[in-house]
Order: sequence, then C-alpha cells, then structure tokens
Amino acid sequence: MNKVLMVMVIVLLLSVSIISLAAAEPSDPIGDCPPGAWHLHMMSGHNHTGHGDHHHVGNDRDFNGDGWICGKHVGLNGKVHVHTDNNIPN
Repeated sequence: MNKVLMVMVIVLLLSVSIISLAAAEPSDPIGDCPPGAWHLHMMSGHNHTGHGDHHHVGNDRDFNGDGWICGKHVGLNGKVHVHTDNNIPN
C-alpha cells in the first residue's frame, strides 16, 4: 500500500511540474499595440523593480492572458516606460 501511495505522489508531482512548464511557454499575441511607437514585449522575465534610471507607468496587467503587453518609451531620453495590454484587434 505504501508503494502505491508513493507512486501516486510522484506521478502527481511530475504532472504538476509538466503543466507549469507548458503554461510558461510563450504563445502568439492575441492582440496588437496602439499605433505609434508602441512595441510588444513578453510579460515573462519582465521585472519592474530595480530600475533606478527610469520609471514605469501605466497598466502592466495582461488582461487578455496571452503573455504579452505593449510598451512605449516617452519623456526625456525615453526614461519613462508606459505600459498597456495588447488589446487592439489584429
């Protein structure tokens, strides 16, 4: 009985790790950015802390869940980064 329980726990842990890896893979963007100097960038690996030389403003939430947001550098020397979701239809 203990062996069966141990095997079930191992299978459960492996399945959770595989699911999290699959969810972390980037997908194609669902929407586009507003016209102008906006650019798409992925949410994963995007760190908004520790940027002493510039500021992040706007909304950096991924409302459509595709893993992408839009960014635009504004202000003197582009030191202000404005964010919005990529919700403009393609």
